[in-house]
Amino acid sequence: MIRGFSLLELIVVLTLSVGILTIVLSSTSESTSYSQKVTTHQQRMEAIFHTVEMLRSDLTKCGMRLQEAAKFFTFPLFENSDFSFKVNYGIEKEVLIDDSHEGEDTLTINRNDFFNKGKRVVIYDPEREVYEINEVKSRNGDQLTLVNMLQNDYPKNAMVVVLKQVEYKLYSQQNTKALKRKVNKGYFQPLIENVTDFNVKFYPEAYSVLYRIEINKKEQVRGYIFLTNMVEK
Repeated sequence: MIRGFSLLELIVVLTLSVGILTIVLSSTSESTSYSQKVTTHQQRMEAIFHTVEMLRSDLTKCGMRLQEAAKFFTFPLFENSDFSFKVNYGIEKEVLIDDSHEGEDTLTINRNDFFNKGKRVVIYDPEREVYEINEVKSRNGDQLTLVNMLQNDYPKNAMVVVLKQVEYKLYSQQNTKALKRKVNKGYFQPLIENVTDFNVKFYPEAYSVLYRIEINKKEQVRGYIFLTNMVEK
């Protein structure tokens, strides 16, 4: 004859089962919570490294291909204010292969794919001490059509540089602060959130920049960049 479980035995078994299940669930919950914390920390560190790498790259390029123009003209290469800064640099340059005159809206250069629609350009001639900033309206082979008429005459071999402006700015969004980056006329794109402090100090006499980023009032990243492209040669 097979004897069944008594009520007391069933209660004991159920109690043990519930206890074991509680321990397993608690352990799983703690493991999941720990895993989420590790993942969040890893994502934050990756965002910090990405932001710093991009910031250093932009600062290193500051003034590139614009050293001559900045030497002769009041041409801003670096600008900073509270919680923001801008850098200007050239991404490509060409010389005029034909004269261009005041009131015209065309330039003739060697064919170059960097000189396309919407790109800002600086045209300058150190000998005549004239320069201006314009924008490419269209390109047809080696001829550029500009958005605005030329304000000066430019001889053959005058310089034309495609400009790139990058801006960093700390934005407050309710209780969250985000560091964002903008290129030319584009929109500010977020780089990293929970930024509790962002500061960039420029030392013009040393052609250098000291930057500082603080995340959640905990992690801090500092760096010193020497702006080699701004050094007078």
